[in-house]
Amino acid sequence: MRKGVLIILGFLFILSVLQLTEISSTLSGFFSSFPWWLYFVLAGIIYSGYKTMQLTAEERKVDQIHIEEEGRVYVERMEDERKRRKQATDN
Repeated sequence: MRKGVLIILGFLFILSVLQLTEISSTLSGFFSSFPWWLYFVLAGIIYSGYKTMQLTAEERKVDQIHIEEEGRVYVERMEDERKRRKQATDN
């Protein structure tokens, strides 16, 4: 949640700086020379990058859960083996 707010604040800060330095009028003239379909292509690229980052983070979480589960099984097996060896030495 904080990360999103910081990104929005940073974006607004950059926009205000561009507006104060009058670079925005130069940029708007530059971007108005592009064909209309190029905006959709750029938006698609940005959206694709965002979804890739989001899915990668989700996959890491799932992998971490799986690793922890496998580790728990391994520790249980070690404890069972330790108990079995202790019982064998007690007899």
